[in-house]
Amino acid sequence: MNKSHASTSPSRRVFLKTTVAAGGGLMLGAYLPHVLGEAGSRAAAAGTLEPNIWIRVNADDSVRVMLTMLEMGQGVMTSMPMLVAEELDMDWKNIKTEWAPADAKYGNPNFGGQQLTAGSNSVRGMWKTLREAGAGARAMLVTAAAQTWNVPENTLTTEKGEVVHKASGRRLKYGALVDKAAALPVPKQVTLKDPKAFALMGTSVPRLDIPEKVNGSAVFGMDVKLPGLLTARVVRCPVFGGKVASFNADKAKAVPGVKHVVQISSGIAVVADNYWTASKGAQALEIKWDEGSLATLNSADIMKKYAELAKLPGKVARNQGNVENGARQCAGRQEVRARVRSAVPRARDHGADELHG
Repeated sequence: MNKSHASTSPSRRVFLKTTVAAGGGLMLGAYLPHVLGEAGSRAAAAGTLEPNIWIRVNADDSVRVMLTMLEMGQGVMTSMPMLVAEELDMDWKNIKTEWAPADAKYGNPNFGGQQLTAGSNSVRGMWKTLREAGAGARAMLVTAAAQTWNVPENTLTTEKGEVVHKASGRRLKYGALVDKAAALPVPKQVTLKDPKAFALMGTSVPRLDIPEKVNGSAVFGMDVKLPGLLTARVVRCPVFGGKVASFNADKAKAVPGVKHVVQISSGIAVVADNYWTASKGAQALEIKWDEGSLATLNSADIMKKYAELAKLPGKVARNQGNVENGARQCAGRQEVRARVRSAVPRARDHGADELHG
């Protein structure tokens, strides 16, 4: 489904300050030191830090959260904003999301900063980054309210997108504070909530991606149409490591709408006006494969190899207790053999991805 960062150059700094002021919004980014280096840790004033921009608090009280983890049914379009919303104390109904562009600065710390969605690492990887972004924005809004009312910051609380001064009963919505908050220094350190104080995380909320998927308005990659856009269908060998022996490019090109047939390292690419035409061209290729040394490999041989490898010393991931001592103290001993298939994508049928779990 289908949405910036500032550099340390003066022109980019001026641009960020100007656009924030003009838009009536507060932009706050969290940074990844291992991606940005020393320069990324300097935060003298709003707009001077070169951050990954995760949050924008708007004058209309809405909050835009940038999404960098891809939605594949696991719910990250909802869980990622929840990390921000919990620390920001925003009104959940005012959440808005936007897809981050392809940029390493939006990477997942658990993958060394790569922009990668895999291995159940979305919440674990972005847990600290997004919570700190929300907590930092909240701290700036509290400071702005304290200056507005001329009261100590520790007398203020936040709830559902408002800063509250309980002693006087005064309240200010976040949107009314964005201009003043945008002029404040970005906090270098923030205090995160104790999990016992979580009000949103750990609860069940309606998933944000469902309405658009149900009403058909969700935009997926294959829905994007650009002038002159062509679509390629790649046909790969059904056996891992196999290569193309021969193919009939002329028959594929005879399909109306097919523009190019190109042999690539992993197979044959048929380029056409659209996916359907590319698929029809791919079906006409008459490919003969050199399946290579793995042509006769079968599941029984693979399991036999696994059994042999299981007898060898493995790498120790965690060493706790003493299995042998425990086994000797047991009244009886039972051996169980099990086969477990991990959830990994496997290329099948002309390169279409199929998930096995």
